[in-house]
Amino acid sequence: MKRLLFISLLLFVSILTLAASISNVSAAEVVIDTGHHHLGDDFKEELNPDDPEGLVYTANFTLNPSVDIESAELTLTVRSIVPGPTDEFSDKIYLNEIEIGSLNDYVPAETPDSVAVNITIPVHPSLFNPGNNTLKISAGSDANGSNYDDFEFYDVSFHLNETEPVTLEPPLKVAWTYKLPWKYVCEKPAVKTLVKDGVLYLSGDLEEGLIAVDAETGEPLWNKEWSASLAYKNGVLFAVHSSKIEALDAKTGKPLWSKEYSDDGWDNPLIFADTLFVSTPYNRYVAAIDTENGTLKWKYEFNITSFETGGSTYYQMSGPLMNGNTFVSRYSAVHSIYTEPVEIDPDEPEPETDESEVEDGLVSLDANTGKEIWRYSNLSTYSYSPFLYKDLIYIENNGTILALSAESGEEVWKTNAGEWADIIEVKNDRMLVNTGKSFLLNASTGEVLKELSYPEKEFPYPEIPVASSMITDKYVYSTGPYNIRVFNSDKGETVWSSSRIKGTSVSDPTVYKDKLYLVSTEGILYAFEHGEEGLLFTRGLENSATYYFPPIAIAGMILLLALLLRNSSNKSLVLGPWLIALSGVLLLSLKAIDPYTCAWSLLGFLFILIFFFFMPLAFLVGIAFLVSGIRKKKAWGK
Repeated sequence: MKRLLFISLLLFVSILTLAASISNVSAAEVVIDTGHHHLGDDFKEELNPDDPEGLVYTANFTLNPSVDIESAELTLTVRSIVPGPTDEFSDKIYLNEIEIGSLNDYVPAETPDSVAVNITIPVHPSLFNPGNNTLKISAGSDANGSNYDDFEFYDVSFHLNETEPVTLEPPLKVAWTYKLPWKYVCEKPAVKTLVKDGVLYLSGDLEEGLIAVDAETGEPLWNKEWSASLAYKNGVLFAVHSSKIEALDAKTGKPLWSKEYSDDGWDNPLIFADTLFVSTPYNRYVAAIDTENGTLKWKYEFNITSFETGGSTYYQMSGPLMNGNTFVSRYSAVHSIYTEPVEIDPDEPEPETDESEVEDGLVSLDANTGKEIWRYSNLSTYSYSPFLYKDLIYIENNGTILALSAESGEEVWKTNAGEWADIIEVKNDRMLVNTGKSFLLNASTGEVLKELSYPEKEFPYPEIPVASSMITDKYVYSTGPYNIRVFNSDKGETVWSSSRIKGTSVSDPTVYKDKLYLVSTEGILYAFEHGEEGLLFTRGLENSATYYFPPIAIAGMILLLALLLRNSSNKSLVLGPWLIALSGVLLLSLKAIDPYTCAWSLLGFLFILIFFFFMPLAFLVGIAFLVSGIRKKKAWGK
């Protein structure tokens, strides 16, 4: 009779809400509930309590909006859970209605019902809301939904590792500089930066490969001879280069383990919990690797079967994203068919092909098994890299911002942004999009929240996407072609802009605690901190003032010429020395603007024109006028 009463109640009540409200939490541990709870549909005297409380447990808690979570884990103790993997009786856990795992998967096989098991479930930081959050635990049922798993749980807590808060505020000044082993380039520096636990790591176009410096002082700590893509976890730096992955002590650079994974060129490292995910930018593979010892957990091979047989297919896998359960990668496939059947000699050029078939899209994998879940294959070849926030994937496609469900790949919303659009960042349910001018969108609905209308002078090259930005709670730190700009993150108003930085371009900014880091094309690593620049010269930027030397010097020379000609009857004797001096000024001007010129730019063309034509001509004509003026002076003297 008692059992029938419980089942009858469960027919009317399927969700039991237990309020566990915690306000303004910013500590490392968030205690949700220490009490014992029994979910299911059956009386079990071995459980505490023995009567089931319902099928679903819900707890509400509040996080301080200023908390920036770097990693998180949910811990709880359970008893009488059906061990996984299991399709039936799957006891799911949800954070803000997004599944974060199944309790069954964390219970060892053949665990007796009477044994309590401590469970730790990694949680992706993007799944938390700034403010109100909801945790839900549900009892799984059999295939018919007629019988539910009965289990006990207690001591429910979240353990949060918070990102060190950014305290940097404008205005900025140079704190220190470090000269990198560097070959001068004109383009935006291709330098990968990562800063963790007080150490700044740089890799890319560097002669020394990988460099570690003290983030506070700029003092070099250690270096490696190879360039690599980097990831970090708990004092371990993971360096991915070619087919190798190296695990290093992040403070000293001492090797912990090193493994080679076939002959694929791995890249794009991404860490979640105890797994390092990598993909092949010039091939078809994705792999999951154990961070503790380098063991390969799974390897996925992407393939398109709809292409015609014959010919050759080239694949690219890039930009791995994940929210805990779902792994998403951008793919590109190009298939070429030969004009006639041929045998390909590897020592000879490939034969001509018909027009290639091209497919670009996204592929989603189960992060735990590597099993493919869905594909989205309607992307433009020129669309930018995707973003993943909570349970949505965002990507630009021919000027339209698309939001896809991370679970199914289905379209949730789309917003037309113009001819092109670049998603700069998604944070706190807001998306910053650049289309030549910037927009704020609601990340859940795609609704345009605010158009950020910057003065045109802020965008001297509007055709270049302003993607080199980092968003904090208060500011957007952005690097343009040659300086730093800081905007108010709410209103989009310009707060501060730096002096010109020496070189033709600067790298993307990296903001950490109270400093901003960037690299110029001169190979100078700059660290900026809060403070006022000098009136004319600023530490670390002194040489950038020479950029303005040519127009000032030439204007001064023209003014000097006007004054000298006005008071002189022998024009040749004035023009001669003036032209010779002008050639010297031009030489100094060329030296001054040399760091800011590229051969294929307008400034570079003027550089070459002045050096090979105007400067020699001014010097020769100056000598001619000087000789003529001396002769006139001698003639008048007679």
